Amino acid sequence: MDKTRRYLFGFEPFLEGGWLHKGKRANSWVVEEKLVAISVFGDVTIDLTQTKSLPDVVEINAYAIGRDVDVIVPKGTLVELNGGAHSGHLTNGATLVAPAPGVHSVRITGHTFLGDVTTRTQTG
Repeated sequence: MDKTRRYLFGFEPFLEGGWLHKGKRANSWVVEEKLVAISVFGDVTIDLTQTKSLPDVVEINAYAIGRDVDVIVPKGTLVELNGGAHSGHLTNGATLVAPAPGVHSVRITGHTFLGDVTTRTQTG
């Protein structure tokens, strides 16, 4: 079965509040099983805390080229972060959660070049 996929781009001077787009991003959304985040000239924030639905496993390919990709997960989410950092950082700041049945998991493969891929758990 082919998994659904969504692409998230960060081109700040041109999109997302820049020259071509002045609107707000949606807060509540249906999360696909695969996400691809590419940050070039602008940051990408993937907020998985205010979703309409969240698959049991979300796979994220994150490419931080000159800027950052930030992933915010709900409490109780297992986060796996791996990949390669070239003149950047891969930082897993999410709370540690033991794998167990019924626990959502987010698997991130990060690639950086002069940027960072970071994760954190929702606060509050």
